[in-house]
Amino acid sequence: MDLFDFLLQIYIICSAVCVILYLPRLSCWAWARRKQPRIFSEKQHTLALLIPARNESTAIGALLDSIGRQTYPREAFDAHVIVADANDPTIAMATAAGARVHVVPNQTCKGDALDACMKTILTETPRRYDAYIIVDADCVLDEKFCEEMNNAMASGAEIICAKKKVKNYFFGDRRSQPISACCNGIIWTLIDNMGNRAKAAHGDTCFTVGTGLMLRADVVRMNGGWPYRATVTEDMELMHDIVLKNWKTFYYEHAFLYMEEASSHKVTNKRRRRWMTGVIDSKRLYAPKISADANASRRYRQIYHTRNLWIAYLLVGLSVLFGIGNAITALLLRTFHSPFWIDAARNAAIGFGAIYLMFFVMTAVALIADWENIRLPLWRKLFLLFVHPIFYMEYIPIVGIALFTRYGRQWDAIERVNFAESEIKK
Repeated sequence: MDLFDFLLQIYIICSAVCVILYLPRLSCWAWARRKQPRIFSEKQHTLALLIPARNESTAIGALLDSIGRQTYPREAFDAHVIVADANDPTIAMATAAGARVHVVPNQTCKGDALDACMKTILTETPRRYDAYIIVDADCVLDEKFCEEMNNAMASGAEIICAKKKVKNYFFGDRRSQPISACCNGIIWTLIDNMGNRAKAAHGDTCFTVGTGLMLRADVVRMNGGWPYRATVTEDMELMHDIVLKNWKTFYYEHAFLYMEEASSHKVTNKRRRRWMTGVIDSKRLYAPKISADANASRRYRQIYHTRNLWIAYLLVGLSVLFGIGNAITALLLRTFHSPFWIDAARNAAIGFGAIYLMFFVMTAVALIADWENIRLPLWRKLFLLFVHPIFYMEYIPIVGIALFTRYGRQWDAIERVNFAESEIKK
């Protein structure tokens, strides 16, 4: 056995160990196409919609329109729009739609906006609401969203996650959507259909996303507002705190909203960099707290589902190092006319090919799992099947930058796609 065969065997063994460790997460994929039973709440709860809307006047109109078309009784929910500037055009739009506006200057993260709004409500009317629902300004609510979120409260969970659909798949000429938007939209299928659906069924901690997210009022009162402001991903901080506090989470696919994907690859990468830095920062922040808490550290399944992403990072990182190391070796050996460059090149191809294959399989499962909601022509879905793995491979440098630098931790404004809610094709 030569050196390159030995290195290949070591790589295969290490990769197999990572896959075995990741199997509990992979098992969630088996639930991806299972329909979730409907549940119904006998009580009509009073809900507060919290909408962080810093500089979102070009996007929020569609959301406000969808709020006005809710089937849930209007007297049972209020909309609270949070802006940073007293001169923001959003104020007039929100006021005309019957929402209350909160001006919160000097916001450094989304958590600042949520915390100020929640504290104002708790000070003025601490018992008015039974639950708080966070919705991003660029979203559009299904007309039964509030009604179904109310039903989801019958689960008894403190934290409830709605299903996310991609607005870009549903409006206008879907053939002209940027491929980056089509690719990035797959992530919500990975989180919801291929993750949260199974976690909800087994009582595991769901992956919380900071829109379409409901917190029961007793959680907000216990927290005294929104304390998750140490990173740019407040939802990831919440997910780890759920393990510490032993709160129950629930995902409900019958309550859904439409999310907007970025208008260009450049903006998509800005969002991905910010998200990944926050994910990594929140894991670093909470891992010592969870390890030090004896009660939390005994909840192995919950901890696993907040940390299994590191297994994926390890497997991909191992493949990258194996591929790059062998590629460089192949070039050097080829330069010196050594016949062993072919073996090194073979190993490099296996390393990079393994990454593509992993993401290809994941993409195929995602397309099957959410076929009816990925509303693209068949040829674009097939194109997506082969391109999305490459798009996902772009996370490799993004994760590397997040792990080893301080870049990407600013809460920058994101350019929006401007269109009316009425253009959505259901």
